[in-house]
Amino acid sequence: MSEDNFQAHEIRDVIKIQYKYTMGGQSKFFIELKENKKLLGTKCTNCGKTWMPPRINCSECYEPAEWVEMKQTGTIKVSTIVWYTTSAFIQSVPYGIAFIQLDNADTGLLQGIFSENLVPSKIKKGERVKAVFKRREDREGKMTDFFFVPEDEYEMWISKPEYEGSA
Repeated sequence: MSEDNFQAHEIRDVIKIQYKYTMGGQSKFFIELKENKKLLGTKCTNCGKTWMPPRINCSECYEPAEWVEMKQTGTIKVSTIVWYTTSAFIQSVPYGIAFIQLDNADTGLLQGIFSENLVPSKIKKGERVKAVFKRREDREGKMTDFFFVPEDEYEMWISKPEYEGSA
Protein backbone atom coordinates (compact mmCIF):
# COMPACT_ATOMS: atom_id res chain seq x y z
CA MET A 1 0.00 0.00 0.00
CA SER A 2 1.51 3.33 -0.99
CA GLU A 3 1.43 6.42 1.23
CA ASP A 4 -0.87 8.10 -1.30
CA ASN A 5 -3.61 5.58 -0.46
CA PHE A 6 -3.23 5.81 3.32
CA GLN A 7 -6.34 6.78 5.27
CA ALA A 8 -6.23 7.25 9.01
CA HIS A 9 -9.03 5.85 11.12
CA GLU A 10 -9.49 7.95 14.25
CA ILE A 11 -11.85 7.53 17.17
CA ARG A 12 -12.41 10.43 19.55
CA ASP A 13 -12.33 9.61 23.26
CA VAL A 14 -11.75 11.31 26.61
CA ILE A 15 -9.16 10.07 29.06
CA LYS A 16 -9.29 11.44 32.60
CA ILE A 17 -6.27 10.93 34.79
CA GLN A 18 -5.80 12.02 38.38
CA TYR A 19 -2.16 12.68 39.15
CA LYS A 20 0.16 14.62 41.39
CA TYR A 21 3.64 15.72 40.47
CA THR A 22 6.41 17.59 42.21
CA MET A 23 8.38 20.56 41.01
CA GLY A 24 11.41 19.02 42.74
CA GLY A 25 14.31 21.44 43.10
CA GLN A 26 12.23 24.18 41.46
CA SER A 27 9.56 24.04 44.19
CA LYS A 28 10.83 27.18 45.95
CA PHE A 29 10.11 29.25 42.82
CA PHE A 30 6.45 28.14 42.77
CA ILE A 31 5.94 28.46 46.54
CA GLU A 32 7.28 32.04 46.60
CA LEU A 33 5.18 32.90 43.55
CA LYS A 34 2.02 31.61 45.21
CA GLU A 35 2.60 32.83 48.76
CA ASN A 36 4.53 36.09 48.31
CA LYS A 37 4.22 37.26 44.68
CA LYS A 38 7.98 36.94 44.36
CA LEU A 39 9.80 35.89 41.22
CA LEU A 40 12.91 33.92 42.10
CA GLY A 41 15.81 33.14 39.84
CA THR A 42 19.14 31.55 40.63
CA LYS A 43 22.66 32.88 40.50
CA CYS A 44 25.64 30.65 39.82
CA THR A 45 28.01 30.49 42.78
CA ASN A 46 30.96 30.22 40.38
CA CYS A 47 30.46 32.39 37.28
CA GLY A 48 27.73 34.67 38.66
CA LYS A 49 25.26 34.18 35.78
CA THR A 50 21.68 34.86 36.87
CA TRP A 51 19.16 32.39 35.49
CA MET A 52 15.47 33.10 34.94
CA PRO A 53 13.81 30.65 34.80
CA PRO A 54 15.90 29.29 37.67
CA ARG A 55 18.36 26.42 37.42
CA ILE A 56 19.50 24.35 40.38
CA ASN A 57 22.93 24.17 38.77
CA CYS A 58 24.44 26.58 36.27
CA SER A 59 23.84 25.33 32.74
CA GLU A 60 27.18 26.78 31.62
CA CYS A 61 29.72 25.80 34.29
CA TYR A 62 27.63 23.14 36.12
CA GLU A 63 28.26 24.62 39.56
CA PRO A 64 25.50 25.03 42.17
CA ALA A 65 23.26 28.08 41.95
CA GLU A 66 21.68 30.01 44.82
CA TRP A 67 18.20 31.53 44.96
CA VAL A 68 17.90 35.28 44.32
CA GLU A 69 14.86 37.54 44.14
CA MET A 70 14.28 38.92 40.67
CA LYS A 71 12.97 42.30 39.67
CA GLN A 72 9.44 42.23 38.32
CA THR A 73 10.22 44.48 35.38
CA GLY A 74 11.98 43.62 32.17
CA THR A 75 12.34 43.99 28.44
CA ILE A 76 10.74 41.98 25.64
CA LYS A 77 13.39 40.21 23.56
CA VAL A 78 11.03 38.52 21.06
CA SER A 79 7.25 38.09 21.00
CA THR A 80 4.24 36.87 19.06
CA ILE A 81 0.46 37.00 19.29
CA VAL A 82 -1.37 33.71 19.92
CA TRP A 83 -4.63 33.15 18.06
CA TYR A 84 -5.07 29.38 18.57
CA THR A 85 -4.63 27.60 21.88
CA THR A 86 -5.88 24.86 24.20
CA SER A 87 -9.13 24.97 26.15
CA ALA A 88 -7.26 26.21 29.24
CA PHE A 89 -6.44 29.51 27.51
CA ILE A 90 -9.16 29.87 24.88
CA GLN A 91 -10.97 32.61 26.81
CA SER A 92 -7.82 34.76 26.63
CA VAL A 93 -7.30 34.63 22.83
CA PRO A 94 -5.73 36.66 21.43
CA TYR A 95 -2.85 37.06 23.86
CA GLY A 96 0.83 37.61 23.53
CA ILE A 97 3.77 35.51 24.59
CA ALA A 98 7.33 36.73 24.81
CA PHE A 99 10.81 35.97 25.98
CA ILE A 100 11.31 38.60 28.66
CA GLN A 101 14.66 39.42 30.18
CA LEU A 102 14.04 40.65 33.70
CA ASP A 103 16.15 43.63 34.74
CA ASN A 104 18.57 41.61 36.89
CA ALA A 105 18.63 38.42 34.78
CA ASP A 106 21.07 37.17 32.17
CA THR A 107 18.54 34.90 30.46
CA GLY A 108 14.97 35.16 29.16
CA LEU A 109 11.71 33.84 30.56
CA LEU A 110 8.88 32.76 28.22
CA GLN A 111 5.68 34.23 29.64
CA GLY A 112 2.29 35.64 28.70
CA ILE A 113 1.82 39.28 27.73
CA PHE A 114 -1.54 40.99 28.00
CA SER A 115 -2.55 44.41 26.76
CA GLU A 116 -5.76 46.37 26.44
CA ASN A 117 -4.64 47.15 22.89
CA LEU A 118 -2.96 43.93 21.78
CA VAL A 119 -1.18 44.87 18.58
CA PRO A 120 2.33 43.89 17.46
CA SER A 121 3.67 47.40 18.09
CA LYS A 122 2.56 47.18 21.75
CA ILE A 123 4.47 43.96 22.52
CA LYS A 124 7.51 44.32 20.28
CA LYS A 125 11.19 43.80 20.98
CA GLY A 126 12.53 46.40 23.38
CA GLU A 127 9.19 47.20 25.05
CA ARG A 128 9.26 47.51 28.83
CA VAL A 129 6.91 45.24 30.82
CA LYS A 130 5.95 44.64 34.44
CA ALA A 131 4.52 41.58 36.21
CA VAL A 132 0.87 41.40 37.28
CA PHE A 133 -0.34 38.63 39.59
CA LYS A 134 -3.63 36.88 40.18
CA ARG A 135 -5.13 37.66 43.59
CA ARG A 136 -3.68 35.56 46.41
CA GLU A 137 -6.78 33.40 46.76
CA ASP A 138 -6.59 32.51 43.06
CA ARG A 139 -2.87 31.72 42.83
CA GLU A 140 -2.02 28.01 42.65
CA GLY A 141 1.76 28.04 42.40
CA LYS A 142 1.73 27.77 38.60
CA MET A 143 3.26 29.80 35.78
CA THR A 144 -0.24 31.03 34.98
CA ASP A 145 -0.36 32.88 38.34
CA PHE A 146 1.29 35.88 36.70
CA PHE A 147 1.77 37.58 33.36
CA PHE A 148 3.35 40.74 32.04
CA VAL A 149 1.80 43.96 30.77
CA PRO A 150 3.30 47.01 29.10
CA GLU A 151 4.60 49.35 31.83
CA ASP A 152 2.22 52.13 30.75
CA GLU A 153 -0.77 49.80 31.40
CA TYR A 154 0.40 48.47 34.77
CA GLU A 155 -1.74 50.72 37.02
CA MET A 156 -4.85 49.98 34.97
CA TRP A 157 -4.31 46.20 35.21
CA ILE A 158 -3.69 46.12 38.96
CA SER A 159 -6.82 48.22 39.55
CA LYS A 160 -8.91 45.29 38.26
CA PRO A 161 -10.39 43.24 41.14
CA GLU A 162 -8.94 39.94 39.93
CA TYR A 163 -5.30 41.12 39.87
CA GLU A 164 -2.60 42.48 42.16
CA GLY A 165 0.59 44.37 41.68
CA SER A 166 4.15 43.61 42.69
CA ALA A 167 5.24 42.24 46.05
